[in-house]
Amino acid sequence: LAPLLSDAALRVAAKRNLRHPSMFQHMRRRLVASSARLARYTTKADATRLEAARSASLADRSALAAELSGRWIVATGDPQQTESAGDSFGFALRVDEVNLGVLRAALFPAPPKQRRDEGHLRTALIFGASCHPGLPLSLAAKPLVKAARAELAQRGAERVMGLAPLTGLCGWVVEEQAWERLSSLGEFGDEAAGAVEAVARGVPRPGHSVLGQGTFSAAQKAFEALATAYARRDDPESECLAYLEAGADLAAVHWLHDTSQEAVRDRAGVSASLEFGAYSPAAEATADELYMPSSGIYTPPGGEAS
Repeated sequence: LAPLLSDAALRVAAKRNLRHPSMFQHMRRRLVASSARLARYTTKADATRLEAARSASLADRSALAAELSGRWIVATGDPQQTESAGDSFGFALRVDEVNLGVLRAALFPAPPKQRRDEGHLRTALIFGASCHPGLPLSLAAKPLVKAARAELAQRGAERVMGLAPLTGLCGWVVEEQAWERLSSLGEFGDEAAGAVEAVARGVPRPGHSVLGQGTFSAAQKAFEALATAYARRDDPESECLAYLEAGADLAAVHWLHDTSQEAVRDRAGVSASLEFGAYSPAAEATADELYMPSSGIYTPPGGEAS
Protein backbone atom coordinates (compact mmCIF):
# COMPACT_ATOMS: atom_id res chain seq x y z
CA LEU A 1 0.00 0.00 0.00
CA ALA A 2 1.07 3.56 -0.63
CA PRO A 3 2.02 5.45 2.53
CA LEU A 4 -0.88 6.81 4.55
CA LEU A 5 -1.76 10.44 4.21
CA SER A 6 0.17 12.37 6.80
CA ASP A 7 -1.54 13.91 9.80
CA ALA A 8 -0.87 17.30 8.24
CA ALA A 9 -2.49 16.33 4.95
CA LEU A 10 -5.57 14.97 6.69
CA ARG A 11 -5.86 18.07 8.85
CA VAL A 12 -5.40 20.44 5.90
CA ALA A 13 -7.94 18.51 3.82
CA ALA A 14 -10.65 18.77 6.44
CA LYS A 15 -9.95 22.40 7.27
CA ARG A 16 -9.83 23.52 3.64
CA ASN A 17 -13.15 21.90 2.96
CA LEU A 18 -14.57 23.66 5.99
CA ARG A 19 -13.32 26.94 4.56
CA HIS A 20 -15.50 26.44 1.50
CA PRO A 21 -18.70 25.64 3.35
CA SER A 22 -21.47 27.17 1.28
CA MET A 23 -22.82 23.91 -0.13
CA PHE A 24 -22.18 21.93 3.04
CA GLN A 25 -23.65 24.55 5.36
CA HIS A 26 -26.74 24.67 3.19
CA MET A 27 -27.07 20.89 3.35
CA ARG A 28 -26.58 20.84 7.10
CA ARG A 29 -29.13 23.59 7.62
CA ARG A 30 -31.59 21.54 5.63
CA LEU A 31 -30.74 18.49 7.73
CA VAL A 32 -31.32 20.36 11.00
CA ALA A 33 -34.58 21.77 9.71
CA SER A 34 -35.73 18.54 8.09
CA SER A 35 -37.78 17.31 11.04
CA ALA A 36 -39.84 20.51 10.96
CA ARG A 37 -40.31 20.30 7.19
CA LEU A 38 -41.12 16.60 6.93
CA ALA A 39 -44.84 17.20 7.30
CA ARG A 40 -44.69 19.43 4.23
CA TYR A 41 -42.99 16.91 1.96
CA THR A 42 -43.79 13.48 3.35
CA THR A 43 -46.83 11.82 4.80
CA LYS A 44 -47.86 12.83 8.28
CA ALA A 45 -47.07 9.29 9.40
CA ASP A 46 -43.46 9.64 8.21
CA ALA A 47 -42.98 12.90 10.06
CA THR A 48 -44.51 11.53 13.24
CA ARG A 49 -42.43 8.36 13.16
CA LEU A 50 -39.17 10.19 12.55
CA GLU A 51 -39.78 12.53 15.44
CA ALA A 52 -40.81 9.67 17.72
CA ALA A 53 -37.74 7.70 16.66
CA ARG A 54 -35.43 10.26 18.27
CA SER A 55 -35.96 8.48 21.60
CA ALA A 56 -36.85 5.04 20.24
CA SER A 57 -34.88 1.82 20.65
CA LEU A 58 -32.15 0.94 18.19
CA ALA A 59 -34.32 -1.85 16.79
CA ASP A 60 -37.17 0.58 16.04
CA ARG A 61 -34.85 3.16 14.50
CA SER A 62 -33.21 0.46 12.39
CA ALA A 63 -36.61 -0.77 11.22
CA LEU A 64 -37.56 2.77 10.23
CA ALA A 65 -34.31 3.13 8.27
CA ALA A 66 -35.02 -0.14 6.47
CA GLU A 67 -38.50 1.09 5.52
CA LEU A 68 -37.28 4.48 4.30
CA SER A 69 -34.45 2.85 2.35
CA GLY A 70 -37.00 1.79 -0.25
CA ARG A 71 -37.67 5.45 -1.03
CA TRP A 72 -34.52 7.34 -0.21
CA ILE A 73 -32.06 8.56 -2.84
CA VAL A 74 -28.60 10.13 -2.69
CA ALA A 75 -28.17 13.53 -4.34
CA THR A 76 -24.68 14.69 -5.29
CA GLY A 77 -23.83 18.38 -5.19
CA ASP A 78 -21.78 20.02 -7.91
CA PRO A 79 -18.04 19.79 -7.16
CA GLN A 80 -16.37 22.88 -5.78
CA GLN A 81 -12.76 23.48 -6.74
CA THR A 82 -10.17 24.63 -4.24
CA GLU A 83 -6.73 25.94 -5.04
CA SER A 84 -4.67 23.19 -3.43
CA ALA A 85 -7.06 20.56 -2.08
CA GLY A 86 -8.66 19.48 -5.36
CA ASP A 87 -12.41 19.09 -5.70
CA SER A 88 -14.89 19.06 -2.82
CA PHE A 89 -18.21 17.21 -2.96
CA GLY A 90 -21.36 17.04 -0.88
CA PHE A 91 -23.79 14.12 -0.78
CA ALA A 92 -27.29 14.22 0.71
CA LEU A 93 -29.54 11.31 1.64
CA ARG A 94 -33.10 12.35 0.79
CA VAL A 95 -36.67 11.22 1.09
CA ASP A 96 -39.05 13.44 -0.87
CA GLU A 97 -36.51 16.28 -1.13
CA VAL A 98 -35.78 16.32 2.60
CA ASN A 99 -32.20 15.70 3.66
CA LEU A 100 -31.94 12.86 6.16
CA GLY A 101 -28.15 12.64 6.08
CA VAL A 102 -25.08 14.31 4.62
CA LEU A 103 -21.52 13.34 3.75
CA ARG A 104 -18.52 15.27 2.46
CA ALA A 105 -15.66 14.19 0.23
CA ALA A 106 -12.52 15.70 -1.26
CA LEU A 107 -10.64 14.47 -4.32
CA PHE A 108 -7.01 15.56 -4.30
CA PRO A 109 -5.06 16.38 -7.47
CA ALA A 110 -3.25 13.53 -9.19
CA PRO A 111 0.34 13.21 -7.93
CA PRO A 112 3.19 14.08 -10.29
CA LYS A 113 4.92 11.27 -12.18
CA GLN A 114 7.83 11.00 -9.74
CA ARG A 115 5.52 10.45 -6.81
CA ARG A 116 3.43 8.00 -8.82
CA ASP A 117 6.60 6.03 -9.52
CA GLU A 118 7.14 5.93 -5.75
CA GLY A 119 3.74 4.31 -5.28
CA HIS A 120 1.58 7.35 -4.54
CA LEU A 121 -1.98 7.19 -5.86
CA ARG A 122 -4.61 9.81 -6.53
CA THR A 123 -6.40 9.92 -3.20
CA ALA A 124 -9.85 10.96 -2.05
CA LEU A 125 -11.08 11.60 1.48
CA ILE A 126 -14.57 10.87 2.84
CA PHE A 127 -15.60 12.62 6.06
CA GLY A 128 -18.35 14.50 7.90
CA ALA A 129 -21.11 11.84 7.89
CA SER A 130 -24.19 12.81 9.91
CA CYS A 131 -27.89 12.00 9.85
CA HIS A 132 -31.32 12.71 11.35
CA PRO A 133 -31.30 11.54 15.00
CA GLY A 134 -34.26 9.29 14.27
CA LEU A 135 -32.00 7.02 12.18
CA PRO A 136 -28.86 5.08 13.14
CA LEU A 137 -25.84 6.65 11.47
CA SER A 138 -24.40 3.23 10.70
CA LEU A 139 -27.39 2.59 8.42
CA ALA A 140 -27.94 6.07 7.00
CA ALA A 141 -24.27 6.47 6.10
CA LYS A 142 -24.15 3.29 4.03
CA PRO A 143 -25.86 4.66 0.87
CA LEU A 144 -23.98 7.94 1.23
CA VAL A 145 -20.60 6.20 1.34
CA LYS A 146 -21.59 3.95 -1.56
CA ALA A 147 -22.57 6.95 -3.70
CA ALA A 148 -19.42 8.85 -2.73
CA ARG A 149 -17.15 5.94 -3.61
CA ALA A 150 -18.84 5.49 -6.97
CA GLU A 151 -18.58 9.20 -7.78
CA LEU A 152 -14.96 9.42 -6.68
CA ALA A 153 -13.99 6.31 -8.65
CA GLN A 154 -15.63 7.74 -11.76
CA ARG A 155 -13.63 10.94 -11.32
CA GLY A 156 -10.32 9.13 -11.09
CA ALA A 157 -9.76 8.36 -7.41
CA GLU A 158 -7.44 5.38 -7.04
CA ARG A 159 -7.50 5.31 -3.25
CA VAL A 160 -10.27 6.36 -0.88
CA MET A 161 -9.66 7.17 2.76
CA GLY A 162 -12.12 8.01 5.51
CA LEU A 163 -11.58 10.41 8.39
CA ALA A 164 -13.67 10.33 11.57
CA PRO A 165 -13.28 12.16 14.89
CA LEU A 166 -13.43 9.76 17.83
CA THR A 167 -16.13 11.76 19.56
CA GLY A 168 -16.62 10.93 23.23
CA LEU A 169 -13.26 9.18 23.63
CA CYS A 170 -12.29 10.96 26.85
CA GLY A 171 -15.68 10.32 28.42
CA TRP A 172 -15.36 6.63 27.57
CA VAL A 173 -11.85 6.44 29.07
CA VAL A 174 -13.14 7.99 32.31
CA GLU A 175 -16.29 5.87 32.46
CA GLU A 176 -14.32 2.67 31.85
CA GLN A 177 -11.38 3.85 33.99
CA ALA A 178 -9.43 2.49 31.06
CA TRP A 179 -6.05 3.59 32.44
CA GLU A 180 -6.32 0.72 34.93
CA ARG A 181 -6.19 -1.85 32.14
CA LEU A 182 -2.95 -0.45 30.70
CA SER A 183 -0.82 -2.46 33.10
CA SER A 184 -2.18 -5.66 31.59
CA LEU A 185 -0.73 -4.67 28.22
CA GLY A 186 2.74 -4.79 29.75
CA GLU A 187 4.25 -1.89 27.81
CA PHE A 188 2.79 1.04 29.77
CA GLY A 189 3.79 1.97 33.29
CA ASP A 190 2.29 4.06 36.06
CA GLU A 191 3.41 7.32 34.47
CA ALA A 192 1.47 6.58 31.29
CA ALA A 193 -1.60 5.52 33.26
CA GLY A 194 -1.54 8.70 35.33
CA ALA A 195 -1.09 10.82 32.22
CA VAL A 196 -3.98 9.09 30.45
CA GLU A 197 -6.28 9.72 33.41
CA ALA A 198 -5.24 13.37 33.56
CA VAL A 199 -5.81 13.97 29.85
CA ALA A 200 -9.14 12.14 29.88
CA ARG A 201 -10.38 14.09 32.91
CA GLY A 202 -8.87 17.35 31.68
CA VAL A 203 -7.02 18.02 34.94
CA PRO A 204 -3.31 18.26 35.88
CA ARG A 205 -1.51 15.19 37.19
CA PRO A 206 -0.83 15.07 40.94
CA GLY A 207 2.15 17.29 41.64
CA HIS A 208 1.65 19.33 38.46
CA SER A 209 0.07 22.77 38.31
CA VAL A 210 -1.15 22.59 34.71
CA LEU A 211 -2.23 20.03 32.16
CA GLY A 212 0.69 20.64 29.84
CA GLN A 213 2.73 19.28 26.99
CA GLY A 214 4.63 16.86 29.20
CA THR A 215 1.42 15.14 30.30
CA PHE A 216 0.14 14.85 26.73
CA SER A 217 3.48 13.40 25.59
CA ALA A 218 3.47 10.86 28.43
CA ALA A 219 -0.11 9.85 27.58
CA GLN A 220 0.19 9.64 23.80
CA LYS A 221 1.16 6.02 23.12
CA ALA A 222 -1.18 4.58 25.74
CA PHE A 223 -4.03 6.84 24.65
CA GLU A 224 -3.54 5.77 21.04
CA ALA A 225 -3.84 2.12 22.07
CA LEU A 226 -7.11 2.87 23.89
CA ALA A 227 -8.34 4.98 20.96
CA THR A 228 -7.80 2.05 18.59
CA ALA A 229 -10.05 -0.11 20.74
CA TYR A 230 -12.59 2.71 21.05
CA ALA A 231 -12.70 3.17 17.27
CA ARG A 232 -13.86 -0.43 16.83
CA ARG A 233 -16.53 -0.43 19.53
CA ASP A 234 -20.09 -1.41 18.63
CA ASP A 235 -21.80 1.97 18.52
CA PRO A 236 -24.27 2.52 15.65
CA GLU A 237 -23.99 6.31 16.14
CA SER A 238 -20.22 6.30 15.63
CA GLU A 239 -18.98 7.85 12.40
CA CYS A 240 -15.95 5.59 12.54
CA LEU A 241 -18.11 2.46 12.82
CA ALA A 242 -20.29 3.75 9.98
CA TYR A 243 -17.26 3.72 7.69
CA LEU A 244 -16.15 0.32 8.98
CA GLU A 245 -19.62 -1.06 8.32
CA ALA A 246 -19.50 0.47 4.84
CA GLY A 247 -16.40 -1.56 3.98
CA ALA A 248 -13.42 0.39 5.31
CA ASP A 249 -10.53 -0.91 7.39
CA LEU A 250 -9.10 1.04 10.29
CA ALA A 251 -5.76 2.45 9.18
CA ALA A 252 -4.51 4.57 12.07
CA VAL A 253 -5.47 6.89 14.90
CA HIS A 254 -4.07 10.42 14.88
CA TRP A 255 -3.09 12.01 18.17
CA LEU A 256 -4.06 15.68 18.61
CA HIS A 257 -5.30 15.77 15.03
CA ASP A 258 -7.73 18.52 16.06
CA THR A 259 -6.19 20.90 18.57
CA SER A 260 -9.29 23.00 19.23
CA GLN A 261 -10.19 23.30 22.91
CA GLU A 262 -13.46 21.43 22.45
CA ALA A 263 -11.82 18.54 20.56
CA VAL A 264 -8.99 18.18 23.08
CA ARG A 265 -11.47 18.11 25.95
CA ASP A 266 -13.78 15.63 24.22
CA ARG A 267 -11.33 13.20 22.58
CA ALA A 268 -7.77 14.45 23.15
CA GLY A 269 -8.04 15.69 19.57
CA VAL A 270 -7.89 12.11 18.25
CA SER A 271 -9.28 11.19 14.84
CA ALA A 272 -9.25 7.85 13.02
CA SER A 273 -8.28 7.33 9.41
CA LEU A 274 -9.72 4.42 7.45
CA GLU A 275 -9.07 2.94 4.04
CA PHE A 276 -11.61 1.58 1.58
CA GLY A 277 -10.76 -1.14 -0.91
CA ALA A 278 -11.10 -0.78 -4.65
CA TYR A 279 -14.65 0.15 -5.65
CA SER A 280 -16.65 -2.62 -7.31
CA PRO A 281 -20.35 -2.18 -8.18
CA ALA A 282 -20.92 -5.95 -8.02
CA ALA A 283 -19.28 -6.20 -4.59
CA GLU A 284 -21.31 -3.23 -3.38
CA ALA A 285 -24.56 -4.90 -4.45
CA THR A 286 -23.65 -8.03 -2.51
CA ALA A 287 -22.68 -5.96 0.52
CA ASP A 288 -26.04 -4.20 0.41
CA GLU A 289 -27.88 -7.51 0.73
CA LEU A 290 -25.76 -8.51 3.70
CA TYR A 291 -25.89 -5.11 5.36
CA MET A 292 -29.60 -4.30 5.22
CA PRO A 293 -31.49 -7.48 6.10
CA SER A 294 -35.21 -7.66 5.49
CA SER A 295 -35.80 -7.29 9.23
CA GLY A 296 -34.07 -3.89 9.09
CA ILE A 297 -32.52 -4.45 12.52
CA TYR A 298 -28.91 -3.45 12.97
CA THR A 299 -26.84 -6.20 14.58
CA PRO A 300 -23.36 -5.26 15.83
CA PRO A 301 -20.57 -7.61 14.71
CA GLY A 302 -20.69 -10.64 16.98
CA GLY A 303 -23.53 -9.17 19.02
CA GLU A 304 -27.26 -9.09 19.46
CA ALA A 305 -29.57 -6.46 18.14
CA SER A 306 -30.66 -3.96 20.77
